Amino acid sequence: MNRIFCLETEWDQSKHDLKMKSAVLPLLEFVENKYNLNVPHTFRQVATESDFNYYIEHLLEPSYKCYDFVYLCFHGTESKIHFANKTDMSLQSFSDNYPSIFEDRTVHFGCCYSLMDEEAVLKFKSETKAQLITGFRKSVSFMESFIFELWLLKKINRYPKYRAKRIMELAEKEMPYYTKRLGFVAY
Repeated sequence: MNRIFCLETEWDQSKHDLKMKSAVLPLLEFVENKYNLNVPHTFRQVATESDFNYYIEHLLEPSYKCYDFVYLCFHGTESKIHFANKTDMSLQSFSDNYPSIFEDRTVHFGCCYSLMDEEAVLKFKSETKAQLITGFRKSVSFMESFIFELWLLKKINRYPKYRAKRIMELAEKEMPYYTKRLGFVAY
């Protein structure tokens, strides 16, 4: 893994409290500075689909080719991510708007339920040309996902050529409780 590109939602959708801190930024900083991975990251918090589109389009620029891990942290439901302004985006809509955007990249959905529909995820993977898609089929608590995603980032960094089958085997062997509890999947 060369670099992480991360977009995170504004989590509290009932109010826009500008004093709230990012939930994922401590994980990214830990991975970069304390976990001996030395993987730099670019991080932005987004509230709307417009914000999301603005930042995700950076991945189309040549200077962002080195970002080979895309980490999307949002509320989710089946095959959708949700924004703080109570709108959502389906995986299909995303891949229609951004075909090939994830070419040769790994994409992790740090979202509850987003990867429940295997057919939709496989189509998304094919259309965006991602080399690996990971995420969850169940509700995800912050602490459990933090522990699991720290493990996942370390494994993907250590084994950048591993694909879905091998990542799933590692998860089931080394993190069986979290793999089952979170409904972790890799495609």
